[in-house]
Amino acid sequence: MPDLKPFEELSADHLRLILQTGHIGIWELDVSSGLALRNAHHDAIFGYDERLDEWTYDKFIEHVVPEQRQLVHDLQQAAIDKGEVWSFDCAIRKNDGELRWISASGRPLMGPDGKVAKLIGHVIDITDTKQRENRLTLLTEELNHRVRNMLAVIKSIVRLSSRKADDIAGFAKSLEGRVEALARSHRLMVSDASETLTSRAILEAELAAFPSLENRVEIEVGGDKELSGAAGQGLALVFHELVTNALKYGALSNSEGRVFVSISANEDALDIAWREEGGPRVEAVHEDGFGSRLIADAIGSAGRVDLRFPAAGVECDICLHTPV
Repeated sequence: MPDLKPFEELSADHLRLILQTGHIGIWELDVSSGLALRNAHHDAIFGYDERLDEWTYDKFIEHVVPEQRQLVHDLQQAAIDKGEVWSFDCAIRKNDGELRWISASGRPLMGPDGKVAKLIGHVIDITDTKQRENRLTLLTEELNHRVRNMLAVIKSIVRLSSRKADDIAGFAKSLEGRVEALARSHRLMVSDASETLTSRAILEAELAAFPSLENRVEIEVGGDKELSGAAGQGLALVFHELVTNALKYGALSNSEGRVFVSISANEDALDIAWREEGGPRVEAVHEDGFGSRLIADAIGSAGRVDLRFPAAGVECDICLHTPV
């Protein structure tokens, strides 16, 4: 086994290497004068390419963002008065104005009079950690919002589907399909993949659930936009109803029919046109059926849906307001 020395016996070069590798700034603050000794990495954390000739407590406070200066100062005074560790996280502005986050801690050293004469400690840049924490907080809040929306939609689907169901098996099958459509849109929303929650991604996810449709639905995109969670869930339900209705009764119920979908975007709106051709002749349709009602209402305040039943094939125009 290698002969490992106790930490206390490490050479100054070893300690210097540890500090450099860990990107740790070290400092020693004289309480009475406000002057501080520190290593070069300390100054680099605050945005200086070379170590400054002088560093003071006042200069440090100038780097702390104004809204946190008083808190940091109060913590220092409390640590000095009580002879305790001064520990804090705060945001700073570097020398070039860039906003960063630091974590610092200083231990008191007592003078001959028994009072705190110096504080000696370290400082590290924790910006990446703070950004991950903030992102996690935002994702958690957004996820809670999406789950509440999804549960409300599912509750509505269950209630309205049950009214139109002829038997338990039919009710279960239609409910399962609609919930799966919501689940597919949810997977897109929380994915870390490069794709965003766009109308094309939602439609392709829905079509992927029916592999036989790969060459029977043509998608033309002249422009697309990223959608919010609520708009994406609503559009997922609309596409699910259009696809399943086309499979049961429309252009995808025979071997000749096809569906054409065009997507275009401008500053004010995202427009989607669904056109069915080559399927059985469309007969009288009950437009108050749950599927039609769901298509009409799923988008809500995010836009509008115009569903029509000409004899040649179902047509549906969807307009989503932007930003969506």
